[in-house]
Amino acid sequence: MEILAICPGGFATGGTEGIHHLVSELNACGADAKILYVGGTQTEEFAGYNCPYITELPDGYDGTVIIPEIWGNSVVDPKYRNCIVAILWQGIDVYSWHVPEAERGLFLKRTDTIHITMSEYGMDYLRGLGLNPIKIPDCINDVFLQDFPEEYERGDTVLYNPTPGKLTRFQEIVMARCKTELGIKFLPLEGYSRTELIDLFRRSKLYIDFGVFSGRERLPREAVGCGCCILTSNKGTAGYYKDNTIPDKYKLIDMDSAVKMVRYVLDNYEECRPDFDLYRKVLRHDNKIYPKQVKSLYDEIFRHNPGS
Repeated sequence: MEILAICPGGFATGGTEGIHHLVSELNACGADAKILYVGGTQTEEFAGYNCPYITELPDGYDGTVIIPEIWGNSVVDPKYRNCIVAILWQGIDVYSWHVPEAERGLFLKRTDTIHITMSEYGMDYLRGLGLNPIKIPDCINDVFLQDFPEEYERGDTVLYNPTPGKLTRFQEIVMARCKTELGIKFLPLEGYSRTELIDLFRRSKLYIDFGVFSGRERLPREAVGCGCCILTSNKGTAGYYKDNTIPDKYKLIDMDSAVKMVRYVLDNYEECRPDFDLYRKVLRHDNKIYPKQVKSLYDEIFRHNPGS
């Protein structure tokens, strides 16, 4: 069964890694799956995945095409007329961020589209549109979930994602207050290799992200896997317990409470850490069931085209 998964090329993110993971697992199911890069090609971070790739859609292609939600409307493109099409909803809000309001929902015109989501938030959104999505867990790399000895004393510098669009005004003010009122230091996670990132997480007590969780954000989960506590907003997937399995007291919407909780977690890390044990179990479970869930997707694609 031929499958092409369209992927932005030339850079590594949690979303692009998720596409590579999916293609690799589809090949393990027996598919002939490839990446179709747009705007670039493969980065070295993904060289270890079982993902052959191409950079142009073959003329007359009539296999299966998996399209990321940012380009979801392209399922109605005539070049895919003879294809089985699927939209991979890793994020939900990002669709609206990338699509002009007048064009939103255009993908609904193709009623045979397979919809794949990686969150309970996504399931609610797609069911609200009258669709019947397939859910596949959004996994992080196993290296973030390995057991490790606590060799170092964890520091009080707080980690965060400085990527434009991730750092909200709310978080900027919380960080500024923590710096001036409490003397807390913050470290942006940019420019680090995977090995360096793991080492940072294992040496740190706390990661914060008060942004909009369009999907199950990768860095908070990687931080939890390495023994960090996390503080989040309650927006998007962050507000869904199945997607962000942490106690509500760590999901902050009030600025004063957020500042106090940053200080509290740093001062009481050993007390707080067990509150994230269940989430670590959930993340390991996600990785364990992933192959079975991808096999269900493979079977659904085959059902649409048994002669493929």
